[in-house]
Amino acid sequence: MKTTPLFDEHKALGAKFTEFAGYNMPVSYGAVKDEVTAVRSACGMFDVSHMLPIFLHAADNATLVAALDQVCVRSTAKLKPGKAQYNALYNEKAGLVDDITLSSIAENHFAMVANAGNRDAVVAHLKQHCGSTIKIEPWSDYTLIAVQGPKAADFLAKRFSFLDELYYYEVKLAAPKLFIGRMGYTGEDGFEIACNATDGVALWRELATAGVKPCGLAARDVLRLEALMPLYGHELSTDLRPQESGIAFIYQDHDCIAPRELREKPADHTTCGFHLTGEGVPRQGYKVVTSAGAVVGEVTSGTFSFTQNYGMGMMRIQTAAKSGPLFIDIRGDKKPVAILEKSPLQSSVRRRPKKT
Repeated sequence: MKTTPLFDEHKALGAKFTEFAGYNMPVSYGAVKDEVTAVRSACGMFDVSHMLPIFLHAADNATLVAALDQVCVRSTAKLKPGKAQYNALYNEKAGLVDDITLSSIAENHFAMVANAGNRDAVVAHLKQHCGSTIKIEPWSDYTLIAVQGPKAADFLAKRFSFLDELYYYEVKLAAPKLFIGRMGYTGEDGFEIACNATDGVALWRELATAGVKPCGLAARDVLRLEALMPLYGHELSTDLRPQESGIAFIYQDHDCIAPRELREKPADHTTCGFHLTGEGVPRQGYKVVTSAGAVVGEVTSGTFSFTQNYGMGMMRIQTAAKSGPLFIDIRGDKKPVAILEKSPLQSSVRRRPKKT
């Protein structure tokens, strides 16, 4: 298995490890509940160096936008320098190669971050469909650290003096290989910091010494589900469109490699959040049933929310079944659920004030 440059730091902190996307990654450093609580109440940090930052360059903005719009679900035409967007990459059948973050560093210079399990597929996809007109530059010898929680900015302020300039989904390339975005996968305020490996190890040690709690994949999964954020391979895949994956909000109609008739075909299934109204913990693969016992879908991700004190997750169900009473079949016991149209969290995300 592959490891990240922070592997020795994880071992020194007593992490338990698991395989994820071909990497030996920390799943926890102790009690998962403590890691979740740290992120919700103060600050935690995650090694996400298994994900891949990619620089994208072109001669001008028009060339860069034209190339990326061939594969992106959401048009990049309105993405301005210093801003980022959540997006996804289409295949030719309107399924998803990956969901990504895309950031504008300059008019002709964007940065993309691909998921660990799709990093090679994303690079190949970009080269196939965009490589003739733009330069595609995957990073090497780097770390990517996510520092998350309502006190994240306080812990990072001594190292990075410009953080107050950034609001949610805003970014800065502070040095040729120091890229910081105010974003994350937890529903809290926080930052994702990509830098060279040596600097990343030093930053991790500095934050650990200052009291930032190291967190593993188990806590990250609970946190992202509390925020109702999808995970590729669970809610998203090459066979599912945005409308079927819980990310219909990013869909925009524009010319791309996915034909409109496939992109806009009515969806007979939808993905949504839910929570159990009684006891129980839902798990991936559990069936979603009606009061009569008819199977209408399944749980795509499930967990116990320490923040809300109930079992919750995401499920893909028949669109027509969404309005009726639904249950999760947990070992033959039907557990009633309530649909979550939005996350129940009171988020600490720092949004830019709207102009008046």
